[in-house]
Amino acid sequence: MWNKYSLLVVLVITGFMGIMLMGASPPDSPVIPPRSDLTPPPFALDNFIKGVSWVGGRREVPDDAVPNTKAHGVEWMALTPFGWMENQFSNSIRMNRRARPWGEADVGLQVTTQKAHAQGLKIMLKPHIWISRPIDNGWRGEIGFLTEEDWQTWESSYRTFILHYARLAEEEGIEILCLATELTKAVQMRPEFWKSLAREIRSLYSGEITYAANWYQDYDLTDIWTELDYIGVNAYFPLTQAANPSVEEIVEGWQPHLERIGHLSELYDKPVLFTEIGYKNTRMTTVKPWEWPRRMEGAILDEAEQANAYEALFRSVGALSWFRGVFIWDWYPNPDRMSADRITFSPQNKKGAEVLRKWYTFVEKGN
Repeated sequence: MWNKYSLLVVLVITGFMGIMLMGASPPDSPVIPPRSDLTPPPFALDNFIKGVSWVGGRREVPDDAVPNTKAHGVEWMALTPFGWMENQFSNSIRMNRRARPWGEADVGLQVTTQKAHAQGLKIMLKPHIWISRPIDNGWRGEIGFLTEEDWQTWESSYRTFILHYARLAEEEGIEILCLATELTKAVQMRPEFWKSLAREIRSLYSGEITYAANWYQDYDLTDIWTELDYIGVNAYFPLTQAANPSVEEIVEGWQPHLERIGHLSELYDKPVLFTEIGYKNTRMTTVKPWEWPRRMEGAILDEAEQANAYEALFRSVGALSWFRGVFIWDWYPNPDRMSADRITFSPQNKKGAEVLRKWYTFVEKGN
């Protein structure tokens, strides 16, 4: 009989194997059959979270921005304020309450939330740490320290940062709060701090809590899920190894990842939420989904591959009873900025947006 801890060991070991598997499905891993239509209903859960990651604009949200988003079937928006560190070894975080752009400042978060709630949409608040001058191309997942004193100084600073947003979330009736985003090393090395912090947040915030873990050597290598409501994953998993994959091939590429995530859901008895997931409108977008557009060389526009990636995503996760929903990266208040010939994650004004609308607005016949 597997117990909780022996299964966790297996998950840790297989976590590394998953990256090697890429699109190959193990023999005993059931492949979800592709569907050519949307009958039966696409989502196993009636309350599936149909979300997008909202980009905070430089100016106040236009009056038609939220209604236009809702027209795509979107029911949730993730808002992302930032705290700033000079590099991944700095032991303090600079608050960004009066930020530019407007959409990331406290007032922008409050007004955007109020406009979303007025339209019947719900909010996930997902604070990030931004590294302004990284050392050796480091990132927030590498934040860490050599001395206990530095760890405690940084943790005190982070506590001030996240409790500020917990209070804002409570005041505005925000439904989900991310405890942190992709703080891989810090979470793995200091789990008791994060568990204690989650309990402190619950003392002043009445909504649900998750951690937006990175897909690589993060979500499956921590046990802080015991204190949270969802297992959160920023799900930029590699799914294929070549250009022009079919929807069926991308679905097959999901299987080893979903098998591992499903085991973790069972282990902790927690639903899974993709706190962030997205695909660029480029050739080979499912090979390295995490790759940032500005760092790509020789990228080839391919709207169809982006659309196929979204189709495969919903076919793969929609039927899973333990899967709670997704937040698509990313979505702009002003869609006119998203021309089809611009390489970007946003599906707006592209075939990907029509795939999103199809799945998010589906209503079973007779309802």
